[in-house]
Amino acid sequence: MSKSYTRTTKEIEENIQALCSYIRKAGLDGAYISSFDIFMNEYVPMEECVRYYFTGFSGSVADVLLTSSGECYLFVDGRYHEQADLEVKASNVKIEKCPFGVSLFSALCEKAIELNIDSLWLDGDRTPLGHYEEFKTIVSKTCIESTNHLREFIELPTFKKDATISKVGNLLSSKEKAALFLKKGEAFWLNSLDSIAWITNMRGYGLPFQSSFMGRCFITNESVELAIPSHYDCVVEDEFIKVTKCEIDSFSKDLKVDPSISKIYYDPALINLTDYLVLSEKFNKENLLERESGIIFIHAIKSASEMSYMDDSFARSDQAIVDTLKWLKKGFHEDQTITEMDFFNKTTECYENRGSLEHSFGTISAFGSNSSIMHYSTPSKDLLAEDGMLALLDSGGYFEGGFATDTTRTIYLGKSVASDKQKEIYTLVLKGLLQAQAAIFPEGTWGSYIDALARTPILQAGYNYAHGTGHGVGINVHEGGLRFSPTSSIPINIGNVGSIEPGIYLPGFGGVRLENIVSVVKHPTLVGMLCFRPLVYIGFDHSLINFSLLNEVEKNWLSEYEEECRHRGTLLD
Repeated sequence: MSKSYTRTTKEIEENIQALCSYIRKAGLDGAYISSFDIFMNEYVPMEECVRYYFTGFSGSVADVLLTSSGECYLFVDGRYHEQADLEVKASNVKIEKCPFGVSLFSALCEKAIELNIDSLWLDGDRTPLGHYEEFKTIVSKTCIESTNHLREFIELPTFKKDATISKVGNLLSSKEKAALFLKKGEAFWLNSLDSIAWITNMRGYGLPFQSSFMGRCFITNESVELAIPSHYDCVVEDEFIKVTKCEIDSFSKDLKVDPSISKIYYDPALINLTDYLVLSEKFNKENLLERESGIIFIHAIKSASEMSYMDDSFARSDQAIVDTLKWLKKGFHEDQTITEMDFFNKTTECYENRGSLEHSFGTISAFGSNSSIMHYSTPSKDLLAEDGMLALLDSGGYFEGGFATDTTRTIYLGKSVASDKQKEIYTLVLKGLLQAQAAIFPEGTWGSYIDALARTPILQAGYNYAHGTGHGVGINVHEGGLRFSPTSSIPINIGNVGSIEPGIYLPGFGGVRLENIVSVVKHPTLVGMLCFRPLVYIGFDHSLINFSLLNEVEKNWLSEYEEECRHRGTLLD
């Protein structure tokens, strides 16, 4: 986070007081603050993360409910419980730790009911339509304004980054892609940035941790109308794509639609309230139709050309990670002074050396007890690598083609032997990864099945982890269309790409997470069955494995996997 965008505890408390005073004067009971930008993004530049300026919490996912009496409730899931405790200092911010499986927004709505909140202020630019529809069922009045209105009484910076948008070759054309989900007379309003990058076959790196770029799309089977910021440099090589440079939030107001278009689809979870209200005024509401998940289930199934880009990206990413971890182990055993920040910076260097254009998320480089913080984001300049520590590296990048990589390895820093507890939790996590990665299942199997395979060895030993086992991976590092969690009813299909990342986290002691990315393919011999093909080939730290906890089948899986690592030169030992 840039220093110029940080806020002191006093400034955060003053921001809360200013907004609470405003809603009191407006006769409102509360205010909702999301973590989103106007594009409903997951990874939002800190300058654009309004939620940060009311809480001091820098994690990527959280929701906030403010009351007119001056209380601020921050809702975080299990990935961020420990981080929120460490970061939130304002006395009037109360951390609401949601248990695994409970959505943040549902918990926030329940709190609003509990507090008898009957009228609510909303930032229409950063509130998804779906949230607004839910709010209407619990409050009798909403006041919808824009982020700019907040700037009248709170200092909020703006994010601006130049970007050059370029085409990715050897992919299905935009016209062919549009034909997959639109008929004549139909259109789609699109503001999900990874979906825009997919439909246009363009990449821009206009935002942190993304290969996509700021924009809006209106798609028919005749054209893609693409709006981008005026400061972007863009050369269009496809006559099907019509580019307009403008203020992004004015695109919906200025949009002109052919009268022959009778159906305009949108995703209620990914269109912001402001855009929806503008579109509903311009066009008959009867012509605006919900299509949940937008087009994500289409681009969640990767083509052969897309898989070729991803295979190359993961091969490069594997080498960058191995380079980093071998550097760390070598330096440690040579008694070099290495801090967490050194570890972080070396990771960036190794990715760049292998051709990375951008990180796909903020690198997690953690020593010792910090490895138990699932999304640890503040590597220390003072914490040194010491004997007996666990070191966790969760990292990813973008290479040619603009598809994200994501991999986690945990290693042991020790001249002494790892403790029994360290070996136990590492081996249990490894068992979970091996069990899930070796799964054989029919097409359409729910993601919850894979989660159970990975989680069972860990549960049987009395541990658990407060996150899902896996997520989709594509242009965004967290892509919809695939999810491995206890509650996931999303079917698994050929061409899906996703993570398998079980973990065990013991606050004050340390944590282990092991993550591979896999693609879904037909089983080579069993008719009608599917299996996983690993995209990540990086060996494991044998100094942390208690082989007596692995059965013979698991030992064979490990041996076969590491034989391929040996062939690729990506063993750690």
